[in-house]
Amino acid sequence: MHNFRFYKKHSWLLLLMFSVIEISAQENPPIPIEVEVRTSRNLNFGAFTVGDAGGNVSVSYDDQRTVNGDIFELNFGEPISAALFDVYANPGTIIQIQQMGDTELTNGNGGIIYLSIDSFSTGQRTFVTQSPNAQTPNEVFVGGTLTIPADNSGNLPGRYNGTFTLNFIHQ
Repeated sequence: MHNFRFYKKHSWLLLLMFSVIEISAQENPPIPIEVEVRTSRNLNFGAFTVGDAGGNVSVSYDDQRTVNGDIFELNFGEPISAALFDVYANPGTIIQIQQMGDTELTNGNGGIIYLSIDSFSTGQRTFVTQSPNAQTPNEVFVGGTLTIPADNSGNLPGRYNGTFTLNFIHQ
């Protein structure tokens, strides 16, 4: 009988060890996803002049300006730049950038031009954050295109300012 008790004690100890291992192997709860976006630099198309036929001025995500149509680049004034957004999120967060349509920009004299956002340093509108932690920003450079209509009214010249909206949606 003495051997039976010894065997029973070891079985109980072995069962207790497996219970502890099962508890410690449980998965941690999911990390809360928080995304913060800060504007670090504004989109700037620089100075240019437009003829009667209108055209387009584009600034790519890497600060390169191109023009087409009846538009002539001027090399003075504020520097050309893509917009820069600092995105703070946990590493590996999937983020989709959603634009809320074209933006109408006015100059205060009745002139209207249109802005569309069409160039992203992420290559596409959906990307995965790569920074090593949530305190290091993921830099997202954004470029766009101005569509300038043909205008003979004289109210097109001027300085245009405006705001565009992008939603950064985490998945």
